[in-house]
Amino acid sequence: MKSVFFILTAAAILAACTKTITPALNNAGSQVYIQGAVSDTAGPYFVSIVRSVGFYDSSIYPGIAGAAVTITDSTTGQQDALTETSTGLYVTHTLTQGIPGHTYLLNVRLNGTTYTASSTMPQPVPLDSVSFDFSDTTRIEAVANYQDPVHIINFYKYTMTINGTVDKRFLTFEDRLSDGRYIHDRIDADTGEVKRYDVVRLSLVGIDSNVYTYLHEAEQIAYNNAGLVSPANPQSNITGGCLGYFSAQTVSSKTGIARQ
Repeated sequence: MKSVFFILTAAAILAACTKTITPALNNAGSQVYIQGAVSDTAGPYFVSIVRSVGFYDSSIYPGIAGAAVTITDSTTGQQDALTETSTGLYVTHTLTQGIPGHTYLLNVRLNGTTYTASSTMPQPVPLDSVSFDFSDTTRIEAVANYQDPVHIINFYKYTMTINGTVDKRFLTFEDRLSDGRYIHDRIDADTGEVKRYDVVRLSLVGIDSNVYTYLHEAEQIAYNNAGLVSPANPQSNITGGCLGYFSAQTVSSKTGIARQ
């Protein structure tokens, strides 16, 4: 993450007196960060292993080479040994498409430590369409439209691209108060940057409860942490003492143009 500055303005702001400070933070030691996913869309799939950096350091996270990485379909017993294609990036070979209802096990052996995670792919929920809300005159919001299955606990993540560029923000949603309803969910972009006639591709990603917990906490830290207290790390579903998460997920995507 790049340097963040807090601007303190004196009472005599009319005199344009300002002071810029860089808060002193207690940086935690560098940690292993693992992120990977298997989905019901065609592979290959990737696992990224990098090392975290300090708050004021460069936002470039160095990849970690030399890990032994496998993903196993615990339901069928099929195991895939991933190959390192570039420093810290590992790719599948025989695992070509995930299957809803199956459980997948990630195993990473690195420098004498083993990291493991298990994730069960939910049943797919199709996204019917993406529409747009123009009611707020200051911004346009994409809207996800789909039928939530009745009597099934579902957890979702929304992601989107705008004119081919991945929007940095993601949102999470659980159907605890909306079970079985037809959903019209407005999706905030990173800085409200959807403009008229933009081409928006919206993805509805079905995730399991542990992945939801991680992503929901990460969302709260990234977008809703209004205070200055340093937040804790989100709760990873990977054991072994690292950051990150592993997800077996479904993906349904639709494209729309922001016009009334």
